[in-house]
Amino acid sequence: MPKLTILAVCEKLIVDRTELPSLINIFQNIDLQLTGEPMPEKAITPLKWYVFTLWQHTPEERDVEFIQHCEIITPKGEQFMAGTTRFKVTGPRDLQSKIGSEFQVLPISDEGFITVRVWLDGAQDSTAEYKFMITHIPAPKTEG
Repeated sequence: MPKLTILAVCEKLIVDRTELPSLINIFQNIDLQLTGEPMPEKAITPLKWYVFTLWQHTPEERDVEFIQHCEIITPKGEQFMAGTTRFKVTGPRDLQSKIGSEFQVLPISDEGFITVRVWLDGAQDSTAEYKFMITHIPAPKTEG
């Protein structure tokens, strides 16, 4: 089975013409300035972001297809999104699979850790997690 060597969540993923990835603004903590209005249940915000994984293969795994599962879990432990990606390494000069999954929204209704979980189909021992924090900043007090 391929070995996961990188799991990261970032604001931008740039892949150059030689397929080398660059991760920009790796997520650790996202501060959200509140407006003073109640936060709607299951609130989301439009935000483009990426989950990046890099799987290291052995030469025997060349041309073998694998399936990566990915799920996004809210601070309350609820599944926000999930998906799968099929991949395999085919080139003679590379034994790495690089997967960038793009997302367009982020759940923001609850403070706490967002968990990104990935694993390979048929290999539960391959499960890895990446966590980043959503923090609500109270609305500024108005005098009056």
